Amino acid sequence: MGIFDLMEEQGHEQLSFCYYKTANLKGIIAIHNTALGNAVGGCRLWHYKTEEEAIEDALELSRIMTYQSAISETDFGGGKIVLWHEGEERPDEAYFRALGRFIEGYKGKIITYPDLGTESLDMKYINRETKSVILHRLSPTESEESSELTALGVFWCMKACAKFLFGVSSLEGLTVAVQGVGSVGSRVVKHVMSENVKLIITDLNYDCLKRVQDQYQGVEIVSPDEILNLECDILSPCALGPIIGDHNIDKLKCKIIVGAAYNIFEKRRRHSQILYEKGILCAPDFVVNSAEMFLTEYALELLTKEEIEQALERIYEIMGRVLALSKKEDISPYEAALKLAEERIRRVGQMKGILC
Repeated sequence: MGIFDLMEEQGHEQLSFCYYKTANLKGIIAIHNTALGNAVGGCRLWHYKTEEEAIEDALELSRIMTYQSAISETDFGGGKIVLWHEGEERPDEAYFRALGRFIEGYKGKIITYPDLGTESLDMKYINRETKSVILHRLSPTESEESSELTALGVFWCMKACAKFLFGVSSLEGLTVAVQGVGSVGSRVVKHVMSENVKLIITDLNYDCLKRVQDQYQGVEIVSPDEILNLECDILSPCALGPIIGDHNIDKLKCKIIVGAAYNIFEKRRRHSQILYEKGILCAPDFVVNSAEMFLTEYALELLTKEEIEQALERIYEIMGRVLALSKKEDISPYEAALKLAEERIRRVGQMKGILC
């Protein structure tokens, strides 16, 4: 499928390519929809295998940002900056300043911030060429704080899903399997263990596993290959996706999937539908990770720090509305979340036609 066909299919407004030979900068800026406001999206640096893979990632992630903003009731459009990095040497100051000049050409239509593969120092270089960048969304210790807020969002979604499926207000007694117990996953563990769950964990990093095992009694450790096939109430993927595809989706034995990982599926729409037909409740990643939008609001001084946690509690109510629509219309939670997000985009977009 050609690039314009992909853009038309997914509803994108703009896709541009940034190339600066001297610093070997190869960047893609994708803007999906700006009906709710100017686009926001992280700046991702990754070793993509092909140009096509980088383009597809930029298009998909910018689209998800649109829906994430809409479902979380924030006023941003969806965007993404993808940097196709080749070689082992980390990009230098000139690389990111060149990117900053490309971003400046958008005149505020897209605002970016650190994402996978980039950090605050990279954003400082970008900031020397444009103001359309967020250096850090909370404080210089953003990594720990944002991980905690992301984990809280996962926790509230878990509770909403457990209430819907099991009719319980607490996770107590449920078996929760967490895949990836790094910065976010370890904090998800903290929240679920506060409600006395039976915990199973896995991670490629032994130190992460040992740290969790030393902190909590009765934790079961399994290999990464095992965790997807375990019988459990809640599977929580908190590592880099995708982890579920045609090769293993029939082996899943969990009842609920709620995790911090973006894009856990090889094919989001197709595999979400398969799980729905199998009777497995899967919380859409762009609902679970709504904390990202609240952090962005805080960075732009639209929310106070105290209001962020209040906003996170809304994720419980948002997830509840998604599940209610899913049940009412017999559609997957993913399709229900899209429908709610698209309805808000449509209604707000129409309102903006009023002259003032």
